[in-house]
Amino acid sequence: MTDADEAASSLPAAKEELIRVPKAEFISDVGAFLEGRTADAALQELEENYKKYKYIEQELRQSRVRLMTKVPEIAKALSAVELLIQKQEADEEVTLDFSLSEQVYAKAKVKDVTSVGLWLGADVMLDYPLEDAKQLLSTNLENAKRNLENNTRELEVLKDFTTITEVSIARVYNHDLMRKKGLQKQGQTA
Repeated sequence: MTDADEAASSLPAAKEELIRVPKAEFISDVGAFLEGRTADAALQELEENYKKYKYIEQELRQSRVRLMTKVPEIAKALSAVELLIQKQEADEEVTLDFSLSEQVYAKAKVKDVTSVGLWLGADVMLDYPLEDAKQLLSTNLENAKRNLENNTRELEVLKDFTTITEVSIARVYNHDLMRKKGLQKQGQTA
């Protein structure tokens, strides 16, 4: 087994299952790979896979950006709810800054807070009791972190698939070029 074969087979199976695209196979024997088809057809197939990998990579990167902004927002909301729970249990008043519009805030003193309004998205806000809000935000934070980890693993696997496909394209192209040079030399000597 060559080093490249070992590198291609070293991807854990669990990682490969995350990606919803064909697995990139390293072509160790280009001649055997091309049996029954032309180099152009093989190159077209490899380039289609390469385009799929790049498209999915772009989607994953956009998803990563969304997740990286979502995690701190959820954590901030969770810490605010936890503060309200602490103040409620201690029967204390808390001073909060409320956002009226962008960069315009008003201070307010609140006591005996029993519920909070959480934005669910699509201009929907629901009123939750503090404990329910804490549980919902904790679950959402765990899910967002797990999705971010999965996204990172998927990007790593996709990077490997892209590299393997780039190498395969180069190997098939070079093999075809050498075959054509060989045929050209045979034509000159005949």
